[in-house]
Parts: sequence; C-alpha cells; structure tokens
Amino acid sequence: MDLAKSGIKILVPKSPIKSRTAVDGFQNESPEKLDPVEQGQEDTVAPEAAAEKPVGALLGPGAERARMGSRPRIHPLVPQVSGPVTAAMATGLAVNGKGSSPFMDALTANGTTNIQTSVTGVTAGKRKFIDDRRDQPFDKRLRFSVRQTESAYRYRDIVVRKQDGFTHILLSTKSSENNSLNPEVMKEVQSALSTAAADDSKLVLLSAVGSVFCCGLDFIYFIRRLTDDRKRESTKMAEAIRNFVNTFIQFKKPIIVAVNGPAIGLGASILPLCDVVWANEKAWFQTPYTTFGQSPDGCSTVMFPKIMGGASANEMLLSGRKLTAQEACGKGLVSQVFWPGTFTQEVMVRIKELASCNPVVLEESKALVRCNMKMELEQANERECEVLKKIWGSAQGMDSMLKYLQRKIDEF
Repeated sequence: MDLAKSGIKILVPKSPIKSRTAVDGFQNESPEKLDPVEQGQEDTVAPEAAAEKPVGALLGPGAERARMGSRPRIHPLVPQVSGPVTAAMATGLAVNGKGSSPFMDALTANGTTNIQTSVTGVTAGKRKFIDDRRDQPFDKRLRFSVRQTESAYRYRDIVVRKQDGFTHILLSTKSSENNSLNPEVMKEVQSALSTAAADDSKLVLLSAVGSVFCCGLDFIYFIRRLTDDRKRESTKMAEAIRNFVNTFIQFKKPIIVAVNGPAIGLGASILPLCDVVWANEKAWFQTPYTTFGQSPDGCSTVMFPKIMGGASANEMLLSGRKLTAQEACGKGLVSQVFWPGTFTQEVMVRIKELASCNPVVLEESKALVRCNMKMELEQANERECEVLKKIWGSAQGMDSMLKYLQRKIDEF
C-alpha cells in the first residue's frame, strides 16, 4: 500500500525539550549573556530538525529517538484504515520496509479482516517492550533539561541551574536594583530552596549575577507601600523577612555561598546561616542598620557575636563598619578568599568535590553542627522581626528611612 497515495500522514512532533549545556561560570555575568532558556526566550529548532519530512515517510527507531530527543515510541505506528484490509494490502505495510510485525502477521494469516484482530498481538508486544525498558537506566540529562527549562519560566528575579549533584541559585533581580530583596525576590529564593530540598540535590550554591552580591532590603519598594498603610505594610514586610530567614535556618542540606561583590544589610546577615562562604577579593561586607533607621535582622544579633565576638559584632551592627573580604575572613564571617580572576573556577572545583560526597553524610554532618542552634535562631528571628515591625510602623522609623534615601540621592 502506498501511504503517500492513501492520504495517511505520519506527523513527527518537534523535540519538546531543548538540549542545553550547563554553564559553570557565574561571576560578572549580565542577564544579556545568560542562556536563552534562562531569559525566558522561546526555544529555537535546529534547521535539520525543522526540515519538513515528506508525506508518508516513516522514521526508523534510531532516527525517531534522535528526532524526539527522548525515549523511543513504545508501540509501532498503526495507520487508521477505513473498511476491510486485504492480505494484499497488508503485504505492503511492512514496518520501516523491513520484516513484519505481529499486526502484519495477523493480517496476512487471516486474509480479509479488521484492524481489531491484531490488537492482542500489538498489546503483548507493547507490554514486553515496557518491561524491557524498566531495566534500563533513565537518562539524567533529560531530567536536568526539564528542570532548567521550568526554572526559566517560573522565576523572574533569580536564575536556577540544576547541575550534577547540586542546585545553583543566582540572584538576578529585575524587580529591584543591585540584587536587593523585596517580598517577591524572597519568595522566589524560598521556592527554589524548597525544590532543592525535595529533589536529589546534595547541596545548594548561592551566588549572584553581576558585580554585586546583595544590597539587602529594597527600601524604595518598601517606602512606596508604607505611604498607603504603614501598619499593614510593615507587618507584611516583617512577615516576609521572618519566613525568608526561617527557610535558611530550617534547610537541611548544605548551603554554600559565593560572594562575588558587596554584601550589605540582610545580604550580609544571612551568611552565618549558611554553611560555607567563599568570597571574591573585591567583595566587602557592611550592616549599617542604624544608618538605615532600622534594627538588625537575619539573626545577626545572635550569629555575629558568636562568630566574631561582641566587640566586632557591635562595631558592625551599631556603627556600620565595613569589612573587606580579608578582614571578614579573619573574623570568621568568610571561609576563604579567592583572587577575582580565578574566583569562578576555584568555587566550581570545590563545589564539585563536595557534590561527589555521600548526601547522607553531608546532611547528617550539618545536622550535628546545627542541632543546638535551630531553636535559638528561630527565637532570635522572631524577636528581630517584631522589633522591625514596631519601628517601621512608627512615624520616626518612616522619617529615618526617608532621610537615608534622601542622602543617597544627594550623593548621586
């Protein structure tokens, strides 16, 4: 039977998933240089993949797998023929032009019959094929590609890369400047961490796109809403910070931070809640809360004194002292400092070493280190957010933030 003359068409779908190459680098990347998938662009199809197949052309198993980019079909293509099928017609329907199939054998043996007479044979072959496939390993590249594609459409202010053994979260805010944190950004980070906690990631790498790591809270976003209903908006902002910080406190897998630039306010205070902090030589750290007109956050009132001692902690939290990367390393806020030119490579080498470890050992080791701190940190987070809500809800707190922003505007 000539399929071209019969009007039967075999539709070959385009590949549903675009293959991507994992990019290890993250330092000084601009959003324009990120992969198209991470920018939310539409998938493009290679010229050879987009070429239209001639009517009636059948794909072989190898060609079909290459075309689909995933598992082969689990059943043979069966054309829908109206009316009875003769044995003569069946002889021309050999699959791929080679041999025969249970479907064709049934037709040839019975002469004139209906398509339904071969259902039993086709179903048995299908079941056997599925049983054989269960013993074969699943291609992890397909799973990674799906997750990377989903992240490009799920997140606006962060980039999430699922790599072999770990999840890479990069701050790349579009709703705020200098990777500052507003409720939308914080919710996206929380969502990415929740996904990493549930999947097969052994750890999380947190970094940022550009030359700034994180400038803390987005005060411009906050002040715009405080003018409407100060009490309600201050409560919402304090609740957002409480949930954001608790996500870091309660996360069971190791969190590694690569600080590529300035870390200010909440961007610096969450670092002790993570497990390892690596810094670029050009990075610096500051928590000028009194200058902002607010009280400390991110459990810094507990973790800073534990890490660097009371005197140095007070210097940072009360007077807003700025620490260089080397000074922060000397005080215990940073684990290691790397040269800017090789920062990305140094981080990735160490991350891949950690990702090769047993995930149970990593998680249990973190649990042993943090077991006596979780409740204390949650209580400190609660106290800090209550004070913030009180300050932001007052007229004096509002004036202090407005004066800070005015000074910043005057500086420019």
